[in-house]
Amino acid sequence: MPGFDMHIHTKASDGTFDIQEIIRLAQEVNLDGIAITDHDTVEGLDRAVEVGQKLNFPIIPGIELSTDYQNTEIHILGYFIDFHLPWFRKKMNQLQKARIDRIIKMVDKLTELGYDITGSEVFALAGAGSVGRPHLAYLLYKKGQVASVQEAFQKLIGRGCPAHIPRFKLEPTEAVQMIKKAGGIPVLAHPGLSKADHLIQSLCHAGLLGIEVYHPDHKLSDESRYLKLAQRYGLIITGGSDFHGIPDGKRSILGSKYVGSAIWDELLLLKEEQNSAPSL
Repeated sequence: MPGFDMHIHTKASDGTFDIQEIIRLAQEVNLDGIAITDHDTVEGLDRAVEVGQKLNFPIIPGIELSTDYQNTEIHILGYFIDFHLPWFRKKMNQLQKARIDRIIKMVDKLTELGYDITGSEVFALAGAGSVGRPHLAYLLYKKGQVASVQEAFQKLIGRGCPAHIPRFKLEPTEAVQMIKKAGGIPVLAHPGLSKADHLIQSLCHAGLLGIEVYHPDHKLSDESRYLKLAQRYGLIITGGSDFHGIPDGKRSILGSKYVGSAIWDELLLLKEEQNSAPSL
């Protein structure tokens, strides 16, 4: 399966594997390269780039920013961001604080509902990484309080569920512009989940350059639709497994979705164009 998985999470956010384990798995399934796209954090990127270079395995440094538009959660992927920029790191620190506050409130709600769970357990599971709902869901599953990680989301902590707490998020156009300003390539993540196709044109005006066509939660009809939309708006096509490593659901299989070398080369070309473009 030669190809490139463009959507992977590590322990730096809500994944359960570190970068060396991920590279080992990627090589086992014959991937040619990967992109690291942790949620709202760049803390794992220095190590990812360093280990990738040491093992001679291509890695694109990236991020997945959580945004909100009229109560719809929309995620924006950013590839090749300059993650050392002070202003960018400051913004990520603000998002991390929002994540921590949210988890504390959700744990309080779960406790009120009779679930045996503490904030310290969730943060211990997250370790030094960016804490998120998958950590909370996995802990509930690990303690036998739900049958699966998916059930935790569907019944307890998903949008509209009794223990769900909305979190501060960026606006989608703000996230696109931030990624562009940081020299990156903004891509709309798993649009089949957000169902906000009406926003694609305005996101393109803000600087969107790509769309994630291939994703484990996309049906064949979704792939066909977003291939056509990518062609209509002149967007690069990407795809990835959205790998978290948690032993539940479609997103636990590295390389389940990927793109070929032509897409990888197109991203490299876009990176060069971004670097040569005037700063915003």
